[in-house]
Amino acid sequence: MTNRLATIATRQRSTRLRDAMFAAFVALATFVAVSSVADAAQAAAPSATAPR
Repeated sequence: MTNRLATIATRQRSTRLRDAMFAAFVALATFVAVSSVADAAQAAAPSATAPR
């Protein structure tokens, strides 16, 4: 039989895992967004080899 403190500790561990996974997905989304904006900015910039 588990007591109340064991139940709370178990819930806390699962919450930390969920929070860590959420933070990882946010970091991945940030990386994708920044790289997409950088690619778009580079594509919009005038090229040195493009005719004027």
